[in-house]
Amino acid sequence: MDMSPIAQAILVYAVLAIGVLITALTGAAQLRELPRALEGKASDALSRRGFLAASVGMGSVGGSMLALELGGPGAIAWMWVASLLGMALIYAEVRLSVRLELKRRKQRRDDDAPVQADAAAVLTEYLPAPLGRPLAALFCLALMIFGVSAGAVLQTQQSAFILEGLMVDPSWVVMSLAGVAAIGMAVPRLRTLVAAIGPVAVALYVVALVLIIARAPGSPGEALASILGGFTGSDAALGGAAGGGVLIALQAGFLRATLATEAGLGSSGFTPEADRARDPERTAASVMLVPLVSGALVPTITALAVLTTAPSALRIDEPGERRPAADARVASEAELEELAELFADGDVTQLDEADALKVQAAWIPLELPQSRGTAGSLQTGQTVILPTDVAIEADASADAAGLRRDHVYPMVMRSSPRGTKMPVKEGINKIIIRYGPEAEGITEVVFRDKDPKRRNLAAYDIRVAVTTEVAGPENAQWMSLTPVDEDIDLYRLSKVRDGPYVVYGDFTFGARIVRMFHQKWGNHDAVVAADQNEWRPLSLRTTVESPSYRGPYLDDGSARPPVAMVAREGFDAPIGSRLPVELRSPSRGLDVGQLLASGEYITPPWRFLMDTTHAVLRHKTDPAQDIRIPVTVEFRNGYLHFLSGDPKTADFAKAARWRDYTGPYLDAPAYAFDVEVHSAVRVPASQAYLDRKGLERQGLTSPYAERRALVAVHPELEAMGSRRELYDPHPAEVAPFMDGPYLSASGRITVGANHLAAAAAHGLDHGGDILLGVCVLILALTTMVAWSSYGARAADFVFGQGAGIGYRVVFVIGSILAVGASAQSILRVADHAMIVLVVLNGVALILGTLQVRKEGRK
Repeated sequence: MDMSPIAQAILVYAVLAIGVLITALTGAAQLRELPRALEGKASDALSRRGFLAASVGMGSVGGSMLALELGGPGAIAWMWVASLLGMALIYAEVRLSVRLELKRRKQRRDDDAPVQADAAAVLTEYLPAPLGRPLAALFCLALMIFGVSAGAVLQTQQSAFILEGLMVDPSWVVMSLAGVAAIGMAVPRLRTLVAAIGPVAVALYVVALVLIIARAPGSPGEALASILGGFTGSDAALGGAAGGGVLIALQAGFLRATLATEAGLGSSGFTPEADRARDPERTAASVMLVPLVSGALVPTITALAVLTTAPSALRIDEPGERRPAADARVASEAELEELAELFADGDVTQLDEADALKVQAAWIPLELPQSRGTAGSLQTGQTVILPTDVAIEADASADAAGLRRDHVYPMVMRSSPRGTKMPVKEGINKIIIRYGPEAEGITEVVFRDKDPKRRNLAAYDIRVAVTTEVAGPENAQWMSLTPVDEDIDLYRLSKVRDGPYVVYGDFTFGARIVRMFHQKWGNHDAVVAADQNEWRPLSLRTTVESPSYRGPYLDDGSARPPVAMVAREGFDAPIGSRLPVELRSPSRGLDVGQLLASGEYITPPWRFLMDTTHAVLRHKTDPAQDIRIPVTVEFRNGYLHFLSGDPKTADFAKAARWRDYTGPYLDAPAYAFDVEVHSAVRVPASQAYLDRKGLERQGLTSPYAERRALVAVHPELEAMGSRRELYDPHPAEVAPFMDGPYLSASGRITVGANHLAAAAAHGLDHGGDILLGVCVLILALTTMVAWSSYGARAADFVFGQGAGIGYRVVFVIGSILAVGASAQSILRVADHAMIVLVVLNGVALILGTLQVRKEGRK
């Protein structure tokens, strides 16, 4: 949002205070006048139609999503409260505008000429001229700025984002909206048409989102409960984005409700409907229902679509690829039901005992291995058994897919970033290895944890930077690796940790496709090395048999691909989109550290753990008796050191000896990160998954070809471990210890329209996406046409008759500039303009309403 806390507080609490005061001054008009508002006369419907066309646009759609992002689901409930107060504000604005216009028209005795009857007119009417005129001009200038930013740029920018998610070119969306809006400005009758179809577009938009909700995996009831829980503070986990709970939700809700409803901004007096009205009270009563649509109905249905499509408690990874976690925690009932649906026809009792431990999301390389096994051969040496769909005859047709027999193809064995173990000798602080192409990129060696449970986890690795030196004759060279830090003794370190492991580069080789026979495999196609270099430090035999290498893969010269998660079936977010996700701490705390005899609890130096404030001591038999204690943390000597902050628990070593408790376990914050959505056509299934599904491994196609792959936006391609400094780990490094991944709204200010596009991609097909797209365009267009008129009238007031033409030109240019604008930059301008509008319009409303009360008493 980029508003300072002071500016945000001024805007939010000004709206709240003015709304409460006007409600009191009008005698709770939103309740008192409700029967009249619901009478449904034709003239009332026409009034509402015009105001609705101006109010419901991308401010309602994108604004509600931003409220959801910033304040959590509870912000939507606060939008209801703001809309209720907005009804009184709209009532007061319209009543005052109509009364003032009738008064001035009577004075002029001209029933046809429109009269300026808005907050600017009220300020000039009821304040002394030296004060009223400048404030009125300031109000109009702020309204012009708001009109361009929120009425033009925001409409086209948010529409472009939504329709881009529906595979529509954003530039086309922006230019189309700008062009049609320009025509609407030039042809006044078009505004009448746009106003007429606006309510229809709102109804169709609601229908489209109901279709999304009906087909979404989440429960509408649970989504609504999260909205109410965030409103009351009973659901702290779903509160504000930064954990601020009710206060953050209130501020986000009121802020975006003001944008959505336009109540309190003073724009009502600029509408043609206000010009034509003859009965102030009836017109005001009929129009005050509009905030319920723009600030409550549309935001709520939009939020429900997002919350049900991406429910907070629904994991987005493929259940069939999950692995046992580092702490051997047991799967939840929901996770077991997912596995049963996949492997046991929905019957949980038919699952294997091992399935109960499958809770960790799997991170898999984005490339298909050309192997389903290995075998030795006296004639050709090491062989790799090819998948059955890979090899084809040498004389197959040119368009046949596969690898031709008796041909040589470039292949690669991928090295592990955790390295290959090498010996080190006492007194020689360097590692000596054979030099070859795979050794050229060596910059680090790795030491793993000696504990058997932690040895296989990259989180406990320590990476040591080394310098390299090559010596010896050509084709018989050696390389020495020496620590950059002279204080590091490799031999002594190897006595307390497992290592050193040298991080070689990938092993590339020429792979000949041959037809062979093996007792186990029968007649089969295999890969053999086309040439052998005895001096190369690595070979096909040494890499295939080593856990430090994986493959082989076809080598097309592309860069090494990252690891990715396979998304669950039905998760069809647009390819190329970027989504915020998170891994969450287990409910009873995170088991990632090691307890020292000193009473300190040390963990890998993950930066997000620095925000941990509490730890959990688990009761051995009754989770309800778990104890949460405060902790302090500091980074020291390459680790995070946690200390008890509870005087009753002097140190964790003492607590760990308590008879009925174990621990400590960190009550850590969620680890938030972004993922890019890719096609999963290159993601291989695990052998365990293939066996359970009765499938054979394929080398050219993946069983996940129709799925999505989620690639972490991270500088590293996979888990790397520590370099003894604070760092943001790759999610694959954190996954063995945490729950998830889940779609996240915490810590992120992302454009709400992106979420709506993702929701549409999940829940609509067979023309439903077209329905949503058309509705979005109409909603944006109606708002643009209305605000171009508001701003033009404000320009005429400040600069004189005819200035509105120049404003309309600026309006169209601004809407086109949305192509390169971000929602944050647009809202930064619009929100600050709203501060001026709310304050000055509030002054005008209070003055005008007091005058109406005074005249009523007379």
